[in-house]
Amino acid sequence: MAKNSMKMKYKPVKRERNKKSYEKNTEQEVKSFAFTLLGVLVFMGVIYLCVLGMEKLGVFEMGYTKPEKGEVTFDYEYITMGTVLNRSEKTYYVLFDNYKNSITEDAYVNSLITKQDKYRVYKVNMNENENKKYISEDANLDIKTINDIRINDITLIKVTNGKIVDYAIGSDDIEEYLK
Repeated sequence: MAKNSMKMKYKPVKRERNKKSYEKNTEQEVKSFAFTLLGVLVFMGVIYLCVLGMEKLGVFEMGYTKPEKGEVTFDYEYITMGTVLNRSEKTYYVLFDNYKNSITEDAYVNSLITKQDKYRVYKVNMNENENKKYISEDANLDIKTINDIRINDITLIKVTNGKIVDYAIGSDDIEEYLK
């Protein structure tokens, strides 16, 4: 019983060290240095040729110039098509036109503003890129979402609580509606 409770420690066997001796030869050192130097020079030459090739391809050309920051202006008169039905007023008018010339804008919008003073008037310029996708041959004003709307001529709509309640298409109908 006494032997089982005793723990004996044994010395580990010494490991044998590498007893080979390397003799440094100056000729081998020179060859090793020459190969290392040649490898570094080849690597740098390849990198230089890659940079020259990328320069010829135009990778390092200045293609983008940061635009200068100007003063931000808000236009409360012209709106985009996506905001036609979600204005803050309860009732308002929206006039859709191309606004290529100021004659059509002045004649109809001024008469609209003078006769309808109690409601705000917004304008949508259908010549702007974000509004051009809503131009169509056939007008569609019975819509569920703003993506369903289609405009084909100068159009005046009356919006109440985010829904189109009345509209007039064409300059003659708008004049008649305003009277």
